[in-house]
Amino acid sequence: MKNILQTSIYQEQNSHQSYNISSYNRLLSVVKDLACVRTIEEIIEIVRLAARDLTNADGVTFVLRDGECCHYVDENAIGPLWKGMRFPLRSCISGWAMLNKQAAVIEDIYQDARIPIEAYKVTFVKSLVMVPIRVSEPLGAIGAYWSTRHRATPEEIGLLEILTDTTAVAISNVQLFQKLTNQNALKDKFIAMLAHELRNPVAPISNGVQLLKLKLGETGAVGETVLMMQHQIKHLSKLIDELLDVSSITYGKISLNLEKVNLGELVRQSLNDHAQAIKRLNLTLIQDLPNTPVWAYVDPTRFFQVFGNLLDNALKFSKPDGMIWVDLSFIPGENGSGSVAVLSVRDSGIGIDPTILPELFEPFTQADRSLDRSRGGLGLGLSIVKSLVELHGGNVQASSRGINLGAEFKVTLPVCEEITGFDNDQEIIEAAKKSLKILVIEDNEDSAITLKAVLEYFGHEVSIANNGILGVETARKFEPHVIICDIGLPEMDGFAVAQELSKDSKFTDSILIALTGYGGQEDKELALQAGFKCHLTKPVDFDVLTVEIDRYLDRVLSS
Repeated sequence: MKNILQTSIYQEQNSHQSYNISSYNRLLSVVKDLACVRTIEEIIEIVRLAARDLTNADGVTFVLRDGECCHYVDENAIGPLWKGMRFPLRSCISGWAMLNKQAAVIEDIYQDARIPIEAYKVTFVKSLVMVPIRVSEPLGAIGAYWSTRHRATPEEIGLLEILTDTTAVAISNVQLFQKLTNQNALKDKFIAMLAHELRNPVAPISNGVQLLKLKLGETGAVGETVLMMQHQIKHLSKLIDELLDVSSITYGKISLNLEKVNLGELVRQSLNDHAQAIKRLNLTLIQDLPNTPVWAYVDPTRFFQVFGNLLDNALKFSKPDGMIWVDLSFIPGENGSGSVAVLSVRDSGIGIDPTILPELFEPFTQADRSLDRSRGGLGLGLSIVKSLVELHGGNVQASSRGINLGAEFKVTLPVCEEITGFDNDQEIIEAAKKSLKILVIEDNEDSAITLKAVLEYFGHEVSIANNGILGVETARKFEPHVIICDIGLPEMDGFAVAQELSKDSKFTDSILIALTGYGGQEDKELALQAGFKCHLTKPVDFDVLTVEIDRYLDRVLSS
């Protein structure tokens, strides 16, 4: 008899130990799962299953406080309970647990005055435990139910309390995440609107400066002043673009338009664009670019942005009479694969403090930490460079020997395995400059008039419409070759204008160009979907606008 009793005690202890280990592992799994959730619905799904597993109950319910009501959000049970229903806080046991900030343990529901018997008669419930989610300020409650009389054990109550504590943390995390997400969405909308509002006044100023440059030239005191104004306008436009880009990249809204291009040619073009700035600062540029092409699949616009940012950085932190080295090299991979191109931009400028290097590519990190902020910038350029390079499958590194010893940035990009040479026999035919009929649809009078003046200087015939409806009417009468249209128009927006004109066979061969203050990736995609051939942001870069118009000319000449 003694041996039988000892065996029974041993088996019970063993069973209890096994139960604890099993419960511990299940709780650990729940904690891990709840740490990753981003919505209340995910929390409910995990908890309603776990609560029943941990207590061996015949049913569980998940309740959330909704003002002065208890909302029975979800359940997992052998029979229906109250899923989807709401009860006054003071008329149900979940409300009692929340108001009293303690668990309700009821062995017989028919013997407890806190239970609304009529609500329970239609259910299987005979016993229950209701535990509040967060004791200090309850968010809700989790209830466990049994179909036979059951006195909940301390272990079952303890497991439910641990589960509710974990659930409370998860709900708080989700609420914080949703709050931050909403704040970021509002911030993105604000930045987009700010960019639009900044571009609108900058656009006519840029157009006017371009016209002055064309008519007065680039020499003399006035010419130099015009160049200075143009430089500052480009700087302001770059700051606006960086604000939008860093937000778009953060939320994965940047898409690449990859083309097979010669990196060496892109570098040469970009250096040519920066020639005036290099000359103005009296810097010496030493370039080492390969004679044979280095082919890679990149987005040319984004590559220009990457290299331009690095070059601008070198210019910004160089001293007058300093030096800048630009190198592009091809490094073959092993066994004919894994070849890369390495683009290096090095300067003899102020260098980089070693303490800043680890965080240099983080948003809003400033290498210039002087009080006068003489070199300006938002601290976004290098963050954008890193993100764009990584989107291309490459990487970027920064190094410096110390203060006043210059800095170097190296961009490594995968290249095409097939390396081919230039076709030297290819004929380059420049399209004859024709006078085109161009319609400008723009509600900002200053922008419209100045843009018209510049286009007329190039010999084009230009008409203006100051709203979308008038723009469509004018287009049908004027039958322009090129339509340059704003997006944020009164009465009929630019998207609707493009959609309307795209239906008309008169404009099958016309080129529709969106010229707008809205420059986000989503805005570009919407413009192309609406029927625009390309999307340009204000203030317009007339070199880019000319390229788009020349594309139309090429199509006309070849047809």
